[in-house]
Amino acid sequence: MFKDLAIATNVSLAPFTTFKIGGPAKYFLRAKTIETVQSALQQAQAQSIPIYILGGGSNVLVSDKGFAGLVIKVEIGEVEIKDNFVSAGAGLPLSSVIRAAASKGLAGLEFATGVPASVGGAVWGNLGCRGSEISKVLAECTITDRLGHIQTFSNAQCQYQYRDSIFKHQPLIILDATFKLLVGEAAMLRRLMVELSNLKKQEQNIGEDTAGCTFRNPSGTTKTAAQCIDELGLKGFNIGGAKISEKHANFIINTGGATADQVVQLISYTKQQVRDKLGVQLMEEIEYVGF
Repeated sequence: MFKDLAIATNVSLAPFTTFKIGGPAKYFLRAKTIETVQSALQQAQAQSIPIYILGGGSNVLVSDKGFAGLVIKVEIGEVEIKDNFVSAGAGLPLSSVIRAAASKGLAGLEFATGVPASVGGAVWGNLGCRGSEISKVLAECTITDRLGHIQTFSNAQCQYQYRDSIFKHQPLIILDATFKLLVGEAAMLRRLMVELSNLKKQEQNIGEDTAGCTFRNPSGTTKTAAQCIDELGLKGFNIGGAKISEKHANFIINTGGATADQVVQLISYTKQQVRDKLGVQLMEEIEYVGF
């Protein structure tokens, strides 16, 4: 089926997501090199096997049925710093890149302090918070198509918009990214990161099983998704083991044993309530896998 690749079969995806929810992948590969990713893509494509690329596992809801194809967990992970440019493999936790940059006095990524994303996932979804986003600091990224053809994309080629990019609409896989940062002061950046981390602990459910923000902030209103949900008194509302956070209304928590179906039901109910009572249409920020 697959040649010269360490493919595992029927691997539960729940441990690889921050929601801790999801059934098994029919085939599963941890890819630590670009060559491994290329080989896996080419072999899967030749056999018409569906492919899903997994990064840090945040902002993802995997079906209870799992994924009937090949899941490639990208674990390409090296950091290189040259002048004010920081290059990092797609599989690295973004947090480690932020720390590496800050230690050299390079600023621009610290807005994402505490966000449990991989570099690839952050670039893929144009991760943003606290008034900034990845598109503001990305210089370029290395990508491959499903046939294993590699090329370099500029920031403009990524076609960034709010929580959106070309990668959400075309079958392209991010292998690494280079960020253009500003020269700052290492000690000041460390202090700022501590402050942001403490603020995040106050506002969000750190250490709990959650995918992060469930919905994008809606257009046509000054209210955030969290404010819309909170206004309807839905904090703490649950369906089975899936509960709307009492700390941050745009977070859904797996309180223990939640199923993907329960999360979907809770999302649908929340969207319906906000639409019917506030006239606002919420759109998911999380990605559905295997549905």
